[in-house]
Amino acid sequence: MHDDAHWLNADRLRGYPRLFIVLYVLFCIGWGLAATDMMDPFGKPIGYDFMTFWSASRVALDGAPLDAYDPIRLFAAQQGAVPTLGMPFLWHYPPTFYLVVLPLALLPYFWSYIAFTLLTLGVYWAVVRRIATQAGAGMLFLAFSGVFVNAFHGQNAFLTGALLGATLLLLERRPLLAGVCAGLLAIKPHLAVLLPIAFLCMGAWRAMLVAALTALAFVAVSVAVLGDGTLHAFIGNLRLVRLILESGWLPWMKMPTLFAFAKLLGAPTLFAYALQAAGALAAIACVTWIWRQKVDYSLKAAALVSGTLLVSPYLFDYDLALMALPIAWYGMYGLRHGWRPRERGILVLCWVWPAMVAPLTGGIYLQLAPFVTAAMLWMVWRRVRASTQACEFVRPDGGESLPSGSFALASAVSSRSRDPSPRQRKPGAGNLP
Repeated sequence: MHDDAHWLNADRLRGYPRLFIVLYVLFCIGWGLAATDMMDPFGKPIGYDFMTFWSASRVALDGAPLDAYDPIRLFAAQQGAVPTLGMPFLWHYPPTFYLVVLPLALLPYFWSYIAFTLLTLGVYWAVVRRIATQAGAGMLFLAFSGVFVNAFHGQNAFLTGALLGATLLLLERRPLLAGVCAGLLAIKPHLAVLLPIAFLCMGAWRAMLVAALTALAFVAVSVAVLGDGTLHAFIGNLRLVRLILESGWLPWMKMPTLFAFAKLLGAPTLFAYALQAAGALAAIACVTWIWRQKVDYSLKAAALVSGTLLVSPYLFDYDLALMALPIAWYGMYGLRHGWRPRERGILVLCWVWPAMVAPLTGGIYLQLAPFVTAAMLWMVWRRVRASTQACEFVRPDGGESLPSGSFALASAVSSRSRDPSPRQRKPGAGNLP
């Protein structure tokens, strides 16, 4: 029989995550040693996006929450944490997320950044661990480049990923709790935009109602605590967000969207929006079709998260930390049902890509990230289509047992043979390709 071992064997699956984690640690040590007075070599504070969260908390705790929407006053608060800061980091978030970050300035900036990152990382890992049940999952999760990028920025993708993942995990058996988690995504509503598809296709009316009520209650509480002026300021600030998005002041090289892809090619803004809209509609149609099929729930969940990352023009590289969810769901599906051609390569690409978005795009001036995300959605669509046509065939692996550290990518253990005839198959052989 012909040897057809896949390059992503068990030894590499054990070694690569450790290598990535070592590289992350060395990078952070070097970055910290190069920093001066909490400022990195590029003139940005350590955990620089977290500066926005901490300073908004600071002005709110000082009794002036509206100052978060005033760049001059917010900048003054930021310089209170890092006196050498040379540029403001603007606050564009709704009052719901404002309520979440309200306690952060109770700690000094650096320690608040560490506490926020570790706490939200722990919550996100607890959700992913419910999906990826294999031993060794923790190492692969911590080595996932999306985890590093979000932690480096001090951003909130661990929290949004945990809420989105929990919603989908709970939807089948605990629809009311799923609705609560969905409603809490009011901190970043554009990441919940495809959840109604899941609710409608499953007939989860109670979950949809609870999600709406939770979101409304969340807004009401945040306005009651922070004042209704914050809601008006947030809505009024949306025009500024649109302008800085279209002008490139929000760096397109860090935005894994079709809008950024078009703008980096020099396309007019209207064309960029049209391309983004076309991609979003295609993703919505694909996700809707998948959710209407009678297929494994893991495929539906992986499709919904992947599609979510293709809809909004306002997305950043740290938001790709949410890719841990489809990687985990599809990886576990692959463990159970085997692998089709190119699937493991796509999972590896999605696993490393978040860390490549900014440096690669800055080098070639071409935003490829939305096509990587689309590859994940295409892979799910292809599997669902094959399943619904009852023509999927997975080759046996010659009976090799799964490694104990398999998880998502890790499920991609080496294949050992091409399809033997029925008479050649050994009893109890596995089903990996």
